[in-house]
Amino acid sequence: MKLTIKKLTALLCLCMPLFLLANAPKQSLKTVFQQVDCNRKIKDCKGVKVWENGSKYEGEFKYGEPNGIGEMWTEEGGYYKGEFKDGMFHGQGVYSFKNGDVYKGEWLRGLRHGQGEYIWTNGAKYVGSYVSGLMEGQGKIRLANGESYEGEWKQGLAWGQGTYSKIDGGKHFGKYKAGKRDGTGMVVWRTGETLMGKWDEGLMSKRGTLQFSNGDKLIGNWEDGTLDIEVNYLTSNGQEVSGTLASIESKLSSMLEEETKAHNFGVIYYVQGLEYIKKQDYDQAIYFFEEAKKRVPLSSDLSKLIHFQLNELLNAETSL
Repeated sequence: MKLTIKKLTALLCLCMPLFLLANAPKQSLKTVFQQVDCNRKIKDCKGVKVWENGSKYEGEFKYGEPNGIGEMWTEEGGYYKGEFKDGMFHGQGVYSFKNGDVYKGEWLRGLRHGQGEYIWTNGAKYVGSYVSGLMEGQGKIRLANGESYEGEWKQGLAWGQGTYSKIDGGKHFGKYKAGKRDGTGMVVWRTGETLMGKWDEGLMSKRGTLQFSNGDKLIGNWEDGTLDIEVNYLTSNGQEVSGTLASIESKLSSMLEEETKAHNFGVIYYVQGLEYIKKQDYDQAIYFFEEAKKRVPLSSDLSKLIHFQLNELLNAETSL
């Protein structure tokens, strides 16, 4: 199933394309043409060099190698303009890929290294640090769908402390590992609810606390993104109810206003649906979203979030 949520897993698996660049052609390749006055005996000059594979360089030379400012057209169909050292991209430069992607920033011996900006043809954009060709250090990526991640990177993936912002207004603050939520964190929704707990390889794990906008809390254990059958519900005035969700919902009828209870349980089912999307169990996700939809007014913000997720899932099914 091809989903927008899976696209975010593709970065927030954050498994972004790495686009490792090969070094510029070395002198060992057969040269078809080289301007006569730019040979190894001449320290500084300007000229043109063409390789047998179709690559072409035009610019400054030092002892027969591209050094200084120049332009290169690569055999892959890319174009680079910027600084060279010993025949390789080195320093500041801009590389335009054949497919339209563009990288602008620092280079080290033919690889992106230092501060840079990468723009994909679909509109996604990364600004931040690179190490040996990969996103590493501090950086921010904005996806084509408007969602973004800002924080630490390692080996081309979100890794360390970071913040993921969704187009529906939700945010996750916490730790990431290999592109997935991993460790302690907190999710905040625009409806005022927060979920605090621990994630393991992208899924809720162990004890978590869902706090509602009215101050009530649901505390329960999670395993691989699935909420335990037995949970505890704490009201803002200190009352506690334990049991299954169905039994708690029934008992709260005499303790909470119907509108408040309906909203809070709509949130509970909505959050579970989000976890099942991450588990790629879309039938279960739809079930929980439908249960949430039954409980909340159509005009509410929560209802809009629920319908957004349902539309994403149902549209994906019809496109199969």
